Amino acid sequence: MHFYTIPSFLFLFHTATSDPLTTTPQLPSLNGVLDHVVVYQPLPAAPEYKSDDSFNARGMEHVYLLTNTFLDLIQRDDVLPKGINTSMIINAVGEGPASTLQFMKAHWQDLLLQYIGVLTTGVFGLLLAIILPLIGLFFCCCRCAGKCGAYPDSHYDKRSDACKRFFTGVLLSVFVIAAMFGSVCAFVTNHYTFTGWTDLTRKMDISLDDTGHYFQHTGDSVHVLLVTNFAELEEVVNDILDESGPTLKKQLANITEAVAIETLNDLVSGLSKVKRNLRDISDDTNELEAKVAQLQDGLSRSQRSLTSALEGCTSNQVCEKFLSQYNLDKDLAMADDFLKIKFKMPAITGVLSDISDLIENDIEEKVLVGKAKFDLIEKQIEQSIEDIKPKVKTELREMGKQLETQNGKIKAALQGLDLAVIQKDIPKLDTHTLKYVEYRYYVGLVMASGILLILFCFILGLFYGMCGKRPGGLYGDDCCNTGTGASFLVSGIYFTFLFSFLLLLLTTAHFLLGAGVEKAVCQTLLAPHQSDIFQQIDQHYFQPTLNEVLNDASNGNNRYSATKLISDCHTNDTIYNILKLESVYNITELTNWRSHYGIGEYIENLKNKLQIGELSGITLLTPETTHDLEELARSEISDMDFSKFSDILEDEITKIDLRSFIRHLRTLREQVSRYPSLKFVATKLDNEALYLENMNKVVETVKLTLRHLKQSVTQLEKNIKFNKSSMREAIHTLIGQANRATSVIRSKGPQLIGDLTGRYVSETVGLIDEYVDRVLTSIEREVGYCAPLSTSYNATVVAFCHEIVDPFNGFWASIGWCFLLFLPCICLSVSLISLYRKSEGYPGPLVETETQPLDKKRRDRARGHRRTPSGFPEVTHSRALPPVPGEVEERAHSRYRDTSATRHIEPPRYTSNPSLNQRSPPSAPSGEYERPPPYYYPGP
Repeated sequence: MHFYTIPSFLFLFHTATSDPLTTTPQLPSLNGVLDHVVVYQPLPAAPEYKSDDSFNARGMEHVYLLTNTFLDLIQRDDVLPKGINTSMIINAVGEGPASTLQFMKAHWQDLLLQYIGVLTTGVFGLLLAIILPLIGLFFCCCRCAGKCGAYPDSHYDKRSDACKRFFTGVLLSVFVIAAMFGSVCAFVTNHYTFTGWTDLTRKMDISLDDTGHYFQHTGDSVHVLLVTNFAELEEVVNDILDESGPTLKKQLANITEAVAIETLNDLVSGLSKVKRNLRDISDDTNELEAKVAQLQDGLSRSQRSLTSALEGCTSNQVCEKFLSQYNLDKDLAMADDFLKIKFKMPAITGVLSDISDLIENDIEEKVLVGKAKFDLIEKQIEQSIEDIKPKVKTELREMGKQLETQNGKIKAALQGLDLAVIQKDIPKLDTHTLKYVEYRYYVGLVMASGILLILFCFILGLFYGMCGKRPGGLYGDDCCNTGTGASFLVSGIYFTFLFSFLLLLLTTAHFLLGAGVEKAVCQTLLAPHQSDIFQQIDQHYFQPTLNEVLNDASNGNNRYSATKLISDCHTNDTIYNILKLESVYNITELTNWRSHYGIGEYIENLKNKLQIGELSGITLLTPETTHDLEELARSEISDMDFSKFSDILEDEITKIDLRSFIRHLRTLREQVSRYPSLKFVATKLDNEALYLENMNKVVETVKLTLRHLKQSVTQLEKNIKFNKSSMREAIHTLIGQANRATSVIRSKGPQLIGDLTGRYVSETVGLIDEYVDRVLTSIEREVGYCAPLSTSYNATVVAFCHEIVDPFNGFWASIGWCFLLFLPCICLSVSLISLYRKSEGYPGPLVETETQPLDKKRRDRARGHRRTPSGFPEVTHSRALPPVPGEVEERAHSRYRDTSATRHIEPPRYTSNPSLNQRSPPSAPSGEYERPPPYYYPGP
């Protein structure tokens, strides 16, 4: 705020450092002169900002970390090559397609080298998308030819097949498990991308709302400081000017003890009140004296009458019980402490006479004359600066108007950032993009489902291959066996080749888009000071726009950069420092307002104005007035003790509660009246109850009178003692103070008034310095902290980059991860397929070396033309194998052995070798059908 044009209205205020206050040893030091305090309205409370820049990865943080690390490895630090800038690109695009193609033709090598990593990865993806379907075609042809694991080379396991099957299955399981994580991440990141985009507009709207609240709060805070607080200061300063005379006179009275004349005036002006209080006390004490006598006599009479009445029924149990409860001689009487008090005060009459004489002698007017002489000082002070007050108020108001003008400029600058236009266009983002975002979501869902289908085949293949039985069982083993697992593995391989082109093509497109947005947009927004493209855009577009918008605020003195503004805002600096407004509205110049406006000349004028006339002839108390006051002090009112009335307890007038006694007495009358012989006693008791009710009314009257007496005594002591022990002491003290004040005013009066004027000016200046310090501290340290703007900015960046772009990149990374893992899965699955299709275990070393021409010839003839279903055993008509050396019997061919050895009830078996039953005893039935040897035909 520019304060050089503020008019020099502060000529009234100056710290009197050149003329220190000099006092005599008997005078106390000067304390504060002003009783005025400016109560400033506090700054408005900060609004409740709703923007949240925190980010919850929801379990995908490691995926995002790996993806961003991969992108950092294949991308360079800068977005554009050294020889290309944003202006060249924008100009080329703006001139049309021909110019764009010419630009690409001229700079394609630079762009290629700049993004060689991204393009290499993209080309690799495209090549893989083309090659994999071709490989799949060749693989299918190979299997149709009986190769590539289409049929096992033997139905028997070789010696190492069991080990190969186990370790190959375990290795394939590792790759499948790794691919499972990628599949899960694909579904999750695809969903996160969709929900992040649908929630983007809401978070942007919240951020813009918070930005609007921030500017509104900043404007309101500046308005409070420059307008509201100054108006509060102005009101107090105007009151100080209006009350300058009474203020200085009051402080002079306190210093010189001339305040005693004020107290004496209050004392003598209150003599009429004292006189009225004394009359009230006299009336109350006389009434109490009469009522006490009446009450004492009435209780004695009632005591005698009740004693006489109750003597006639002493033999009655009811009367006897009543007499046991009450002792009429002691209880039916007044309290001893109350009887000791002497209410009547004869001296009051003489005091009233003395006070009446003093009032008639015009003591009040005599004291008032001295007070009027002292009040003349106040009038002289007010008259001496009467012509200055309007000028000061006018200039003070002019300063307020200029501050209001500066506040209006600041508010206009803040309102110039019209966020409502941007907020109005935010819903259009959903209107134009949400449909395509939904399409992409469903495309991603199909891609992830394709990966899941392939993975499902591999998982089932491993499950059946590891947990299923061998193919070839006779009873119900035609599906859940290792042959089924081999079929699922083949399906997984076929699906991989079938889906590879579309999935890899879409994954590559996702990769190119996500990598470009991550580099060009997100890294630019997250670290604008490190981004080459942001600095170029800032230099060519943001800086001219910012300097045009903020030109009114800076008067063209500052150059603003978006990079610097964002960086300073993230450090939570104030908007005053961020916009460098000290070169325009240097508020620190407020501290030098004394030297800037030539205040000294006006202060000298003020001192010359405040010249009080000669005070050597002033007299606060004349000898006659002093004599009258001393006569008042000698009055007997100071010797009268009214404190005895203050200690009386109103509820302890009688020894017993008369109401309770009367109630018991009526109860006794009712009980006695039931006896015909005691009716005369009941009549007497009834009369005494009525009499005591009258006495109780007298007691109530005494209580009221006592209460009024205490109030009168309290008011009287307040009017005569003035915080002293008695009127005599108060008057003597005040007379001494008034006489000393007269002496001090005569000798030191003008000097004291000058010193008080300097202190008065100094404290008024202190109020302005306090306001200046408040403005400086608030604007530099409290108003406009940029943390809410930083949070809103970060919340928008997080909503787009972390909640949309990161899941988007995590999606293509998950799909690519799965496909890279599917490649070794294909190789391992091909190896496992032939192992899973073998129906017989390892038969032993001799069988492995045996050659059966017939079987081999037929197997070779059948290969490629027919397949035996995996659920049924292979059956041949070859002869039994020869016996192993050392054994008596021949070994049956393994394929004719019972494959259900674990069954408890075995079906009858047949064999072509009757010698297999030789080990059974002759008497035991074999349970088998002996089949004759097969017909051997060697062929043509």
